[in-house]
Amino acid sequence: MENNIFIGFGEIINMLFLTYSIAIVIVYTVMSFVSIFHLFHYKTKNVDINYDFLLAAGNAAPSVSVIASAYNESATIISCVRALLNLRYSNYDVIVVNDGSTDDTLEKLKKEFQLEKQSYILNDKIKTKKVRGIYHSKNSIFRNLVVVDKENGGKADAMNCGMNISYKFYVVCVDVDSVLDRDALLKLVKAIVERKESYVIGVGASVHVANGCKFENGSIKEYAVPKKYFLGMQVIEYLRAFLIGRIALGQARCLLLVSGALGIFKKEAMLKVGGYLPSTIGEDIELVTRLQEYHYDKKIPHLVLYISDPLLWTEVPETLQTLGRQRTRWTRGLIDTLKLHKRMFLNPKYRTVGLLGYPYFFFFEWMASIIEMIGYIYFIVALCLGLTVWKTFFLLLIFMYLFGTTFSFLGIFINEINFHVYNKTKDVVRLIFYSSFEAFIYHPCIVFWALKGNYMYLRGNKSWGAMKRKGF
Repeated sequence: MENNIFIGFGEIINMLFLTYSIAIVIVYTVMSFVSIFHLFHYKTKNVDINYDFLLAAGNAAPSVSVIASAYNESATIISCVRALLNLRYSNYDVIVVNDGSTDDTLEKLKKEFQLEKQSYILNDKIKTKKVRGIYHSKNSIFRNLVVVDKENGGKADAMNCGMNISYKFYVVCVDVDSVLDRDALLKLVKAIVERKESYVIGVGASVHVANGCKFENGSIKEYAVPKKYFLGMQVIEYLRAFLIGRIALGQARCLLLVSGALGIFKKEAMLKVGGYLPSTIGEDIELVTRLQEYHYDKKIPHLVLYISDPLLWTEVPETLQTLGRQRTRWTRGLIDTLKLHKRMFLNPKYRTVGLLGYPYFFFFEWMASIIEMIGYIYFIVALCLGLTVWKTFFLLLIFMYLFGTTFSFLGIFINEINFHVYNKTKDVVRLIFYSSFEAFIYHPCIVFWALKGNYMYLRGNKSWGAMKRKGF
């Protein structure tokens, strides 16, 4: 009797898994085609473009503040700030917010850039932790650098403080464990000015992995794939996410996430919604979701864009412990955002964001690990009851492995065809080799960390977790 009940229940589970698997295949196949088509069009359109017209505009070009928050970033802070000061753009400043670092981050900045404390009128539109001092350089070479020292309040609080300091029209939010392409601001601003400028409230861009690359004076000298397996797999993850997922969501006008590592926003729009939300650890996805929710509620025309150019290279976690902390944090941040903005779910009022973007992140980003865990539990129980259909199980397993691996190969292929970042054949071969084992080594770890993130969220854990930097 119990076996009959379980068999009936199993048939329902099998149908649900089959439906979910088909949905995954359809969604990611469509996203792949959209991405390939867009990249072909984008590359054709921008093959001979000259960005010097924005340089020639001087102060007439849209004004931009590049804001970087720093907490115990002694290993990378100097190379990062030097790279920011070397960007090709005429009308911008760099605001580095030292968020109560307990190491020598601030002292390094003072010494390297000849900083001295100055009086400053603080535009306190967004409430933040107390500002202890604002520094400018005595050297005119660094005249567009501002360093803010404040009490620790977290990344969101630090970015809000930077916006209070800024008097520019746009703000670019970056991580200090990253290095920007020298033309990053030109390309981000171009995406704004070639459309109706007042409509664009945010623009995101591709982020690539810096680990393994060689640096010189704050710039990348040689691109290379890291030799360590878990670092190499993060390269593949980023290629898939930014060159397939983000492009497709951006084209469908349903992008909920502009990476916290790099994004340009209209400052006025950010101030209207109160800036970043310090109470969440997924401040980047929550901000973009809230920005669009606000504009739809107020019936204000707006656009959140995504450009495919690899404009930023970021240092990803070197150790499994640090990687695990990062991924559990990402999961908790996603759940928090979905919960805070749950009224957008399948709500036609929010158009493609509510009908496509929110459901995508709900079913394929958050629920994926939970559904996979349920599948494993079901298989183990069925195995114990002697009810497992091995042929069906292995056919499904092989199909999903081949599909997932093909998706990874596609990300590598798209990157090489469009941007040809890695000039050495051995780097591409290494990525292909790594992705062949993802399903057996890397993917189970990602699922485990996602499940752990769910558990931590239920326990009310909102800690950020220490992110150790190796430095460039």
